[in-house]
Amino acid sequence: MQRRRLRLTQILTVALIALAFVSHHSFSEQSFMDPLYETLGYVLLLVAAMGRVWCSAYIAGKKSRELVRVGPYSIVRNPLYFFTFLGLVGAGLAFESMTLAVGFGAIFFLTHWSTILGEERKLAGIFGEEFETYVAEVPRFVPHPWKLSQPDSVSFSPRVFSRAVLECSLVPCVWLLANAIEWSHENGILPVLVRLP
Repeated sequence: MQRRRLRLTQILTVALIALAFVSHHSFSEQSFMDPLYETLGYVLLLVAAMGRVWCSAYIAGKKSRELVRVGPYSIVRNPLYFFTFLGLVGAGLAFESMTLAVGFGAIFFLTHWSTILGEERKLAGIFGEEFETYVAEVPRFVPHPWKLSQPDSVSFSPRVFSRAVLECSLVPCVWLLANAIEWSHENGILPVLVRLP
């Protein structure tokens, strides 16, 4: 199931990136929208990368073995997925296109929502009443930052955490790719076949 979800996510993401290679935003380069989308995209990509590292510090090596309810898991039940969603929307905005931002966001819900629900059913089966209490106190997907609970220290698997840090460090590279594609469009290296809002 997970392998199929990841494959579908990859196929749809590659399709949207292919669209980005041959499309350009519909507003002018001098428009206020140009730097706004680009900056907002970069910020969301950074927040997504840092958020996923933050989550990994609490969950690395504990998944399905311990019900983590502190740190990012005290404000939302699925913070890794939440930050993934922000990263996908940020990727679309980095390409300076609301169409791509909405497309990437739709890909997330299409390919991840059933997984979120399935994982929650699994955790309910493993942790029972403890998980039910957690569900009653912490929202599934929209964070409640005022509920943040931080312990004095955490333990995690360095191997798993290091891999997560490496993967997260690649997230902001989407912004570099988006800028390289835009430069290629402006200099006639890549064709612009369609204009997107």
